[in-house]
Amino acid sequence: MTESAVSCGSLIKWALSDRVLMAHHERGILEIELIADEILRVRFNPQGIFTPRRSWDVVKEEGLQPSAPLQCREVPEKLIVQAPSCEIEIHRGTGQLRFRHISGHSFAEDLSGPYWRTVSLEETQIVARAGDRLPAGKAQMGIAVEKGMAANEGYYGFGQRTGKLNRRYRRLTNWNVDLAGASHSRGDDNLYQACPFFLAARPGFAWGLFLHSTWYNQFDVGASQEDRLRIFTLGGELDYYLLTGPTPAAVVEQLTRLTGRPLLPPLWALGFHQSRWSYSNDQEVEGIAQDFRARNIPLDVVHLDIDYMEGFRVFTWDTERFADPQETINRLHAQGIRVVAILDPGVKGELQKGYGVADEGVAKEVFITNPDGSLFRGYCWPGEALFPDFSRSLVREWWGEQQRVLLEAGVDGLWNDMNEPSIFDRPFGEPNLQQQPMPLAAPQGEAGERTCHAEVHNLYGALMAQASYEGLRRLRPHKRPWVLTRSAFLGTQRYAVSWMGDNSSWWEHLELSLPQLASMGLCGMPHVGVDIGGFYENAHSELYARWMELGTFYPFMRCHTALGTRLQEPWCFGPEVEALSRRAILLRYRLLPYFYTLAHLAHRTGAPLVRPLLYQFPEQPELYPVEDQWMVGPHLMVAPIYQPGARQRLVHLPQGLWYDFWTGEPLSGGKPRVWEAPLGKPGVFVPAGALLTLGNPRQSTNEPLAELTLAVYPGVSGHWTLIEDDGDSNDYQQGGIAETRFALESDGAAVIVHVDRRQGPYQPSPRMFTLKVYLPQPPKQVLFDDLVINDGQWESTSQALLFSYTDDGQAHRLVISHLS
Repeated sequence: MTESAVSCGSLIKWALSDRVLMAHHERGILEIELIADEILRVRFNPQGIFTPRRSWDVVKEEGLQPSAPLQCREVPEKLIVQAPSCEIEIHRGTGQLRFRHISGHSFAEDLSGPYWRTVSLEETQIVARAGDRLPAGKAQMGIAVEKGMAANEGYYGFGQRTGKLNRRYRRLTNWNVDLAGASHSRGDDNLYQACPFFLAARPGFAWGLFLHSTWYNQFDVGASQEDRLRIFTLGGELDYYLLTGPTPAAVVEQLTRLTGRPLLPPLWALGFHQSRWSYSNDQEVEGIAQDFRARNIPLDVVHLDIDYMEGFRVFTWDTERFADPQETINRLHAQGIRVVAILDPGVKGELQKGYGVADEGVAKEVFITNPDGSLFRGYCWPGEALFPDFSRSLVREWWGEQQRVLLEAGVDGLWNDMNEPSIFDRPFGEPNLQQQPMPLAAPQGEAGERTCHAEVHNLYGALMAQASYEGLRRLRPHKRPWVLTRSAFLGTQRYAVSWMGDNSSWWEHLELSLPQLASMGLCGMPHVGVDIGGFYENAHSELYARWMELGTFYPFMRCHTALGTRLQEPWCFGPEVEALSRRAILLRYRLLPYFYTLAHLAHRTGAPLVRPLLYQFPEQPELYPVEDQWMVGPHLMVAPIYQPGARQRLVHLPQGLWYDFWTGEPLSGGKPRVWEAPLGKPGVFVPAGALLTLGNPRQSTNEPLAELTLAVYPGVSGHWTLIEDDGDSNDYQQGGIAETRFALESDGAAVIVHVDRRQGPYQPSPRMFTLKVYLPQPPKQVLFDDLVINDGQWESTSQALLFSYTDDGQAHRLVISHLS
């Protein structure tokens, strides 16, 4: 923006109506709406007419209701607005806003009122086709506001980014692109997803801001002026939601309350996935499955990349490569292995030649057209292709119905790729291939809200994911849908799991996955992963082994690699790495009761599975800069190795008592320490007070959970509730779950473990239940339900008492006394 920009001017009049304040300025109208006690919506429109709600809006305000209305009072030079969680000051002369939380913290303070001007395409970082321009009207109107940044405030989130966890001092734009080829470097601003949200945290306070714009937008987070945040968007209207915290966990809960809670995946989706571009035929796919089973390496899912299709035509099978897909998938299912098939949005533009998907789509007018009304055509895998307009409900329903051919063959989940959308100027294989995006003026949307591609470009992948999810729900109503998507927008967590796109077999990308996935969790998207081993180039044994160690704790655990790279199954790197990989994947399966409970909690509250330390320990600001360690839920901390040749690293243990997960050794927190981490043993730590649920090793989630272990880490009191269901149906939505609450009392002289009676109608399979309690020395007396027991086992290697019984779902109590 330059000095030619127009600003809002002074406040002329205002009106208050329960939840909404309307403030009329010399130029434009400000609206402040109380959505919930901790959520405010701030809108400013220079024309005085606010954009009506779009059908594709990611915000779901239904059911949100504040406990009290807004209140206003006038003072000299200011209008004071009181909300339940904060106070807002509106400066009469400039329109600047200042927010003060009820705790006393000021935040999101404007340094200017909103200002705007006409913007050209060349002033943006939009990747556009040659000769294109921003359409006339709102698409050319850029509007901005500037806010002060506290000196000790970090800015986190912003979705799928490269670089550091703290995004301060960066300029971040939102415009989805496919970065074809080895990339994902600090210089790559835009990636596959748009996430115009950040979480700001300082000692004692956190807040969030969601820019409610699908247009091209940009955050200058102190890049131009280090104490100044500039928020800019095309579309001619400034619209953002303020989330008033006051903790990182509260901000994420508020964000997902607003944009939707994450889906609950089926249990099998939390297991191990194996993929490649491409397993070329049914014999190769079945051979991979047999190798996993013969080598006793757990596997739940095989992914089919584009070569299962006939000539890359979406919703077809290549019958030479896959002669009988249903029989092939049946044989995989008999081994407890599911199948996920890839889908691309580009439909081969082959008309009147027997390809019914294209012919039917043209007849039903589901494809995007050029501004002149002709069909838009662009190149992708099948050659010249047509692209559905997913912003229309009829088109989403049509796409969902096309998925029937895959489901009838037994496909279990769908993998949406190339959905930024990724479009090229010529067929693949020809030299000098270049991106050639859709025209920005291409009309899209329902008849009553037609718009241009420039407004919905960032939503294309998100709406495709919605179409796939809803189609699965209709076609298979008794099974939980599972969709994997590359492109997304804030709110896609309701419909899909995501991976971070085409990374490379680089140590740098192993390291990058730590802040990248943590950032996604802070943005309300907890079910995420990266390609283990790397997609481009060739992994080598040490890198693959270390990546598998960390990948064990990814919410979405998949190994995937590109065409032309070396094979990347666990046994392809020699016996040592195969053994390390087997151990890592077996650990993942042992952790599944814990992971699945975390998935339920994410579905209920938005809480991420993997969390930066600042999320879990906001009261310890010395941990805010730590980005190479994660919390996995509240009871596990992971400190991986991500450098070649390294066998030790610096670990930051938060304050309090901790335990080494591998040995049970107690450790004092509160200061960094050097930690030995040989291959196969990354740093994994458990806080005192944790009650960690572990299952028996399994080759697939199809096998029953025959053993359940509650690992108990005394030192402070704690509690945990195990959540279970059938793992596949939608019965949980009608209460078909089981919950078992565990509690720990620990005072140094005695340890008491309470197992409450199981609640809920779901009945797990028969199993043994083991209490494993870590202790400084063998106890002198152990009582189980007030009876002295003599059949407990002391495990000297881990300094733990083990006591097992048949899990009857009833309440029990274990008392361990005379410890000191």
